[in-house]
Order: sequence, then structure tokens, then C-alpha cells
Amino acid sequence: MKRRMSIGLCLFAVAAGPVSAETVAECQNKYFAQRRAGRSEYEREYSACSRLDPQCHAQADAKWNAFTERASAEYQACERSVLSQKPAPPPIHWKPGDPSPVAPDGRRYIMSCSGKVLGLYKPGGALEMELQTHPGNCIPNDNPWPGPGPSGPSPRVPKCYVGPTHEPKFEPWECP
Repeated sequence: MKRRMSIGLCLFAVAAGPVSAETVAECQNKYFAQRRAGRSEYEREYSACSRLDPQCHAQADAKWNAFTERASAEYQACERSVLSQKPAPPPIHWKPGDPSPVAPDGRRYIMSCSGKVLGLYKPGGALEMELQTHPGNCIPNDNPWPGPGPSGPSPRVPKCYVGPTHEPKFEPWECP
């Protein structure tokens, strides 16, 4: 019984570390390290149980579940803290045809043709090449990456733009 108590205290000490990360990646790395340490403790405790002792197995499982809930809550708090410290993008006075605005970290903003910021990309990458194929250096759809869940009828989005006026074509066979 004393051995189980010390393992439970060890699991709590691993999960109760301070939340002081500067990036979401640091929060994730800390979470993964906690899970690895907690999992090895859980496996040691579980293997120390007798094969025929369901109560011991149930206690080990309950401690593991409590540990994972605490570690997950700590990760989510860390992530919220990091994301709340992230500055909001500055107001961008941009119109279609202008080059993409540059973010403070050197990346560029992905803009919809209505002027809404959709995200960020690194200059010189594939996304920059994709944006250059669109007229006005923008994405015509305000929600090009819909979230999870059932999708409704999809809006008609041009497949390509043809001619000097960049006339939108909606069917693949209309594209050159």
C-alpha cells in the first residue's frame, strides 16, 4: 500500500508543474513529457499488481485517468495562456491587387478579397505561389478552410481565372 501511495504522489508532482511556456509547442512538449513519465509510472504500478487482483488494477486505472485529466487541463491552461498573450493583428488597410501585408514576425497575411485576414504564410512557399495565381493576390472565399462537422452546400468557387480580365471559370473543363 505504501508503494502505491508514493507512486500516486509522484504522478501528482509531475502534473503540478508550473505553467510558464512561451509557445504552444513548448506547452505540447511539456504535456508529452508529463504523459511519458506518467505512463511509465502507471505501467510499473499496473505490472506490480497481481494478475488476479481486479481492485489493484482498478485503482491503477483510476489514478492514470485522474493524472491524464490533470495533465490535459494543465496543457489547455498553458495553451490558453500562450494564445491570450499573442497580440491581435494590426488593422490592415489593404485592397485587392496590393501585395500581401507583412506580419511583425516576417510572415505574410493571407487575405480574402473582401479584406479579411485568413491566416499567415511564409514568403517563398507553395501558398505564396497559389496566391499569385488568383487575381488581386487574394482568396475569393472568406472561409476557404471550413471547420469540422457536416458541410452544407458548398459555395461556387472559381476553379481558375482566364483571360486578361481574369474572368472566373467554375467548371474544370473551362480552364485551359
